[in-house]
Amino acid sequence: MKARELIRLPDPREKVRAELREVVRDVFGKPHVFFRLRLTGWSFPHRGLEPFMAVGDVVSRTVILDRDGLGANGYFDEPLPRADRVSFGYGNIINWDFDLKIDPQRVPRLDRFKLPREVVDPFGHPQIG
Repeated sequence: MKARELIRLPDPREKVRAELREVVRDVFGKPHVFFRLRLTGWSFPHRGLEPFMAVGDVVSRTVILDRDGLGANGYFDEPLPRADRVSFGYGNIINWDFDLKIDPQRVPRLDRFKLPREVVDPFGHPQIG
């Protein structure tokens, strides 16, 4: 077979989309601020090992998979770096790398004036209220 005879199929990872938002989630009865990175356009099957996401050298605190496995929500309690790749895996093994641009400076921020006083905000924004 010659190289000119090879057929390249489209890379299905190009259909993966990312949405990054700042959200509040309950952790042991106390509200916490997180960056939530939602990935869609791929199948994220439930497995015995814990799923994770990584952006640069920052690893998610937890990942919650949609019941149907068609979306994954990664929650980060550390500031995210600007990046061109998101990694997803289980346990400590990266299964997939997705070429996705992450720019935390463009994330809509929560209005700290509307958050409860007891909120845990790891991003160091002052709580005024």
